[in-house]
Amino acid sequence: MRLIMAEVFNSWQGEGGSVEGSAFGRRQIFVRFAGCDLNCAWCDSREYIDASRVSRWRYEVEPFTGKFEYKPNPAELDEVINAILRLDTGDIHSISYTGGEPTLQVKPLKTLMEKMKELGFDNFLETHGGLPELTKEVATLVDYASVDIKDETARATEDWKALVLREVESIRILKTAGAKVYAKLVVTKGTKPENVRWYAELLRGLAPLVIQPKEPIDISQKELMEFYREAAKVMGRKNVGLSFQVHKYLNVL
Repeated sequence: MRLIMAEVFNSWQGEGGSVEGSAFGRRQIFVRFAGCDLNCAWCDSREYIDASRVSRWRYEVEPFTGKFEYKPNPAELDEVINAILRLDTGDIHSISYTGGEPTLQVKPLKTLMEKMKELGFDNFLETHGGLPELTKEVATLVDYASVDIKDETARATEDWKALVLREVESIRILKTAGAKVYAKLVVTKGTKPENVRWYAELLRGLAPLVIQPKEPIDISQKELMEFYREAAKVMGRKNVGLSFQVHKYLNVL
C-alpha cells in the first residue's frame, strides 16, 4: 500500500490549549500527509497542498534532532511505519496524523492507524473535518481529534458555511465513535463576532472550542478576549479555551 507523504518527525504538540481532547504539551510522533482539497489563506503547510508536486518525503533520523533523510513519493506503508518506530522514545502520548488533509488518503490512513493501535499507540487525528464521509471510515480508530472550524476569513472554499456544517458533522461522528475531540477556530482581525457566535451555537453540548489567532498575530488581546467571551456565553465558561502555536515560539517543528 502506498501513500503520498510529506514528513515524519518527533516533537511535542504546540496547539490545543487545555480543553478536553487536546494533547497540548504532549510528546508525539507527527505523520504529515501531502495533499489538501482546501486552500486556506493562512495555510502554514502550503508546500504540501498539491500532492502531485511533493516528489519526496522526509523522516527524522534521530528523535528531536531536526536531522532528516529523504525518500521518493509515493511512500510504501512499511517505510512510514519503520520511520515512526525509529522515533519512538518511549514517552510518546500519541501518533498525530496531520497534513495537508490525512483523510484524503483514507485507506492507507486507516491501515496505518490500525497498525499503530496494534503496537500500543493512541491515534490523534488533525483534520479540517470537511469530509465527514471519510472521517467516518477511521472514526473508531481515533482516540483524540482536533477538527478545524474554518472561519469565513480563511477563504478555504466558496461555500464556507456549508464547509462549517460538514466540519461539525465530522466532530459529531468522532464523538459518537468515542474519540475525545475538540474544535479549533483560527481567527484574524477580519473575523466577525457574529460568526464566532454561530460556531459556538453549532458546538454547544457537542465539543469544546479553542480559539487560535492566526500567525503572525494580527489582532489585539482585547479582540481575542471578545471572541472568547462571545463563545463562552453560548457554550459555557468551561468549554472554551485559547490556543497558540507555541512550538513556533520555541523554534521546533
